[in-house]
Amino acid sequence: MKSVYAVLLSLSCLLSVQSYGQSQEIKTLILEEVITIAQNNSVEAILARHRFNNSYWSYRSYKASYLPSISMNADLVDFNRSIVKNNILVGGEWVEQYAPTNRLNSSISMQLMQNIPITGGRIFVNSELGRLDLLNDDPATMMSTPISVGFRQPLFSYNEFKWERKIEPMKYEEAKKQFLTSMEDVNLKACRLFFDMALAQMNLRTSTLNVANNDTLYRIANGRFELGMIDQGDLMQMELNFLNSTDNQTKSKLDLEVKRARLRIFLGYTDIVDFELITSKDVPGFGVDVEKAMNYARDNNPQMLSMERQLLEANQSLAQAKANARFNADLVASYGLTQRASDFAGVYKNPQESQRVSVGVSVPILDWGMRKGKVKMAESSRDVVLLSVQQQKIDFDQGIYLDVMQFNMQSDQLALAAKKDTISQTRYDITKQKFLIGKVDVLKLNDALNSKDAAIINYMQALRTYWDYYYNVRKTTLFDFERNQALEQDYDDLLK
Repeated sequence: MKSVYAVLLSLSCLLSVQSYGQSQEIKTLILEEVITIAQNNSVEAILARHRFNNSYWSYRSYKASYLPSISMNADLVDFNRSIVKNNILVGGEWVEQYAPTNRLNSSISMQLMQNIPITGGRIFVNSELGRLDLLNDDPATMMSTPISVGFRQPLFSYNEFKWERKIEPMKYEEAKKQFLTSMEDVNLKACRLFFDMALAQMNLRTSTLNVANNDTLYRIANGRFELGMIDQGDLMQMELNFLNSTDNQTKSKLDLEVKRARLRIFLGYTDIVDFELITSKDVPGFGVDVEKAMNYARDNNPQMLSMERQLLEANQSLAQAKANARFNADLVASYGLTQRASDFAGVYKNPQESQRVSVGVSVPILDWGMRKGKVKMAESSRDVVLLSVQQQKIDFDQGIYLDVMQFNMQSDQLALAAKKDTISQTRYDITKQKFLIGKVDVLKLNDALNSKDAAIINYMQALRTYWDYYYNVRKTTLFDFERNQALEQDYDDLLK
């Protein structure tokens, strides 16, 4: 037994030395500091900022589509050498002939275009200059369109701009609220990792104290055994308690290193950093009104916007299917100036008027019910989304109700766990003193020890549960009930 004791003690000391040797820096942190570091440095927080930036630039692209756009197209060199078929007039009759062609064409154009969201049409302004060289000694020809103004208007087709104006701003607002939710997820994970390590830290302190106590009690029991005051079974039980506590201490050290590493990685530290966590017993200790929590959640939670967006997108698909099922027509009209000449100076002199008006119609005649089928599919999909959203809202309200009710119970649960911890510690101290004077046996001492250790763990878990529900309610409602204000974020600062 002495050899086993020596091995366990050596292993415990070795782990302590290794842990100390690897530590380059010791940080004493409380829960709020861990959460602040996580919000700034954790990978999850950085990813949340990148996702918001992506949503922002998507929204900027949507906004830019409603502003005038200018584009330039140029065919710098277009050489064509081939044999083509021409119709020429010979003796009053058109005759087909094949003739070689050798031409060089170049052109450049500028276009200004503006979308019209209300009607779904487009207004455009064009300017074009081109040159054609027939490489068979014919003079070059230049043509210009100094300006041409026109518009293109679908008459009965699907208006994508109308639906974009409803959906895109909603998606951006959803992204804002989703960012806040993601940051609350970071807070929640930081809280859980904090208490994981804090519990491991407490287990190590408890096991270390138990080693010292059991060592003392084993020595006393050994002396009593030599005096014949206790039997060998009680002595072996005390020795077994000491060995078990030493084993628990070793396991607690390993567990603490694992939990410390997880917290270190989550907080974004690359170097080996030793954390010493301080767990405060002070909690906000306020209650949350269920009705207020539901109202805040319905106003702030991104899930509500997501459900509304799903309905809009389902109606958008239905409107598109219906528009594609009926006949469509496009109206195109333009007015401009044009001229041609053999040189650049003459191509802009005395331009002639140019007008164009066209109406194109597309009428489905026979498609074997394909368009009607697509409309029915879109209607069915819309109904499925509607039912799904209704169920999601019921589940959403129910989830909020349960979360708030459970949070409101945590203050009482925490107070009860603290009282049990105090009673168990006092009971163990009294039982230990009675054992020292021989008034209680080993079984009662073990029972008191186990109750004390279980009460300590229970209190720490109750404290963890309180903060877990606290941040979960914040995440669901995006409202800080402690300060009585909505969670906010400077989104301009995220884009810097």
